[in-house]
This record gives sequence, C-alpha cells and structure tokens, in this order.
Amino acid sequence: MSDFNRAKYFEKLDAYIKETFKRPVKNVPTYDILDTEKSKSTKREALKLKQYQMKIGEIWQETIGSYAGCINLKVGHETGLDILSHTRKFAVELKNRTNTDNASSRKTNNDKLAKFKTEHPEYTCIYAMINCDTEEETIQTKNKKFYHGGVELEQYVGLEFLTFIFASDTNIIIEFLKNTIAKYSTL
Repeated sequence: MSDFNRAKYFEKLDAYIKETFKRPVKNVPTYDILDTEKSKSTKREALKLKQYQMKIGEIWQETIGSYAGCINLKVGHETGLDILSHTRKFAVELKNRTNTDNASSRKTNNDKLAKFKTEHPEYTCIYAMINCDTEEETIQTKNKKFYHGGVELEQYVGLEFLTFIFASDTNIIIEFLKNTIAKYSTL
C-alpha cells in the first residue's frame, strides 16, 4: 500500500463515474397489456431508478476493486467473484444492498466463495453488502462468521465492511463518491 497514490485513485474514479453516467440507458419499460398512461409513467421512473442503482453497484465495485492492493475482477472472471486482494488475502462477493440476492443467488454466491476458500484456505472469503435497510443498521451491523458447505466464510455489512477495506480513508472516499455521483448523475 506504500505506493498507493490517493490523488491518482480519485482522478481515475472521477473519470470512471463520469463515463458510467454517460452510458445510454433504456427508457422504455417492458410492455404489459394492462398498462395505463399512469402505470407506464410509474414504470419509466422505476426503470430509471433501477438503472441508477445498478450503476451505483458498479461504482462501488470499481471503488473497492481499484483501492490499494485490491483487484476489480469485473464480469466473467473464472472465480465468479467481484474483488480480490492478494496482498491482504481476501476475496469478496459484493452487493450494494442486503436484499439484492434472493435465496437461490445467495446460495450460488456462497458456493463461489466456499469453492475459492477451499482452493485458497489462507484467504478470508467475504460476502459483503454495502447498505442495510436503515442508516442505523448500515452503521452498526457487525460482521459474522458462518459456514457454507463446511467452509468458514464471513459476512460484512455496511460501514464495518467499508472500514475493513478503506481503513482511515473510509470517510473521505464516501464523501468523494457522494459529491462525484451528484456531479454526474441526473437523479
């Protein structure tokens, strides 16, 4: 981490966030035979919000995955995971919210973490969620260890996870993201 350049990190993140929000979005929701003008308008707003939330998830993955000692594995990596750190020996499956996965995808994601842990027992394998339902839960929820397929995994939520990753840079990174997203987002 000694060669980590925070200014360059923020510069690259700014460019990434700008490009993310410049990408075209779909603005025609799927057809429903029961649609009315009112329901179509509501669906367009919901689609806009869903696409915004997906972009926020991508931004979090890039923010964490490009931080000192971390690698953003992006889509299609052989592990199926999101973030890896060889220097700090951890692997992460990342979600923006605690309700992002249904039971089936949660099992699949835990399977990927357990497989990685079996192949790399020296790594801490983390199922991480940035946001809970409330501010209090996001700030106060503690990590926990659990077993999946006989393998010990960890679940981190909210501020504790961000502090695990960013340490003393946590607050400055959160503020940078808030300001930069506000600068480029139309929402």
